[in-house]
Amino acid sequence: MATLKSLTVMLVFVATTLSATHLAIADHHAKSGSFEIVLSAVTNFAAVEQLDHVVRAGTLDGTVTIIESTGGPFEAQSSGTISGLVYLKKSANGIDLESPGVFTDSSGDKWYAVARRSVGDQAVGGGGGGRQEITGGTGKYTGIAGSCKYVVDYLPDNKLVTRSTCHWQRN
Repeated sequence: MATLKSLTVMLVFVATTLSATHLAIADHHAKSGSFEIVLSAVTNFAAVEQLDHVVRAGTLDGTVTIIESTGGPFEAQSSGTISGLVYLKKSANGIDLESPGVFTDSSGDKWYAVARRSVGDQAVGGGGGGRQEITGGTGKYTGIAGSCKYVVDYLPDNKLVTRSTCHWQRN
């Protein structure tokens, strides 16, 4: 009788585990969804003055955490790294910023994006809103495209924090 009870418990455990695994795998193949991230990074810029504008370029390295998600490959409460380049032209007319980057999750899968912004600045206490295009990825992010709205805040010591709301679809 104890053997039958143990066998029953084991079968229920295996069935539950397989079902949960199947759902988790299936979720990575979802066709669309949304997520919110918080990004924290350190920048390293160089600046060159021109007659009527200043050009700044440099690197951005940090961490990103998905704080909310409807599912799919963007798992809520997961974290990864961000590495990117930033190019900014600032004149009396405002700014023109472009920043391609690669996000790498803990499994090594990557997704690629390009952030653009034409409002605000890069001064401590400054920042502004922009748009980011998700251009693809590897592993569970293969075939992903989408866009994000973001707001960046610049902090002392070349640090920044960004909060983004993103919508994605799988092609």
